[in-house]
Amino acid sequence: MNSQILRKFAYKKDQNGIINRYLREEKAWAEHLKNTRDFIIQAAENKEKSSCVILGSGWLLDVPIEKLNTIFDKIYLVDIVHPKQITHKFRKNEKIVFVEADISGYLETTYRFIKENKKKPETLINIKENFAPELTGLIKSASMVVSVNILNQLDILICDYITKLNIYPDDEINRFRKIIQQTHLDLLPQNKSCIITDYEELNYDDNMKLIKTKPLVYTNLPKTGKLIKWRWNFDMHKTYHRKYKTVFKVMAWEK
Repeated sequence: MNSQILRKFAYKKDQNGIINRYLREEKAWAEHLKNTRDFIIQAAENKEKSSCVILGSGWLLDVPIEKLNTIFDKIYLVDIVHPKQITHKFRKNEKIVFVEADISGYLETTYRFIKENKKKPETLINIKENFAPELTGLIKSASMVVSVNILNQLDILICDYITKLNIYPDDEINRFRKIIQQTHLDLLPQNKSCIITDYEELNYDDNMKLIKTKPLVYTNLPKTGKLIKWRWNFDMHKTYHRKYKTVFKVMAWEK
């Protein structure tokens, strides 16, 4: 991935922010991370065991990598950029393959679109996805594909970049968020995928009185079937929002 684009969209800064927040919130995150890892292991039980693709692997905080290493012949860890500490840790593991790819499919096309249309804006809906062939090939051939706490993250840095330009109205940006998220769900193969995502943000005061809520997913999520839900105590130190403690509602299901 072009390093200039990564800087423009602040991917490395965001990734470092995740590990720093985890170090502050380790106890608060423990239940959420366990729930995520347990769900992935459970989903793996009824899949073929040749290969597993983890989309949004990052720091592997929510990925049961040791267990998956005993289940699958090959594990593909996919992210736009991998922390050096993680690639170093598993550098001698022949089962684990690191793949750098834009999981959203919209990063480079959005960058080019904005660069070409700053002075004469066109609708964001004209931006088309462009997945790397090696990514789509991996997903198509995998025994299991895991979208791990990434669905509602895919649009954030892209749309934050767009928002700063003050060109597009919020409703158009939100429509684009929906497109990015739905594209991701459509990418995941039927009968081989499991998805974990936070879908609603809850803001509490110091007395844990609910002050406001905010949707995090703009596309349609399953309402029935085999799914589970829990809460993630995301930020109890009020560094995400200065006035509030932040909790996310999370859901997990198999597709």
